[in-house]
Amino acid sequence: MGIETIEQKIAKQEERLKQLKAQKQSVLAREKKKLSEQQRKDDTRRKILLGSYLLKKMENEANKEKILADLNEYLTEDRDRKLFLLGE
Repeated sequence: MGIETIEQKIAKQEERLKQLKAQKQSVLAREKKKLSEQQRKDDTRRKILLGSYLLKKMENEANKEKILADLNEYLTEDRDRKLFLLGE
């Protein structure tokens, strides 16, 4: 077996290793993206459920006044405040 054929085998294996590393990176990137998307979906769902809960609580007038007072202090953007008829 000549040195040239051994060198060719090494080069072939190095290329294969490079391909496998690229494949691994691709898999890791997909998993990271999937996790990130799920976290975003979970965050959105939490916000929707909290909003639904607060709307239900606001059916009671005393709760409504307290929640709106809290929102009045919390919200700073005019467009957000207009949604709740605050500061008009």
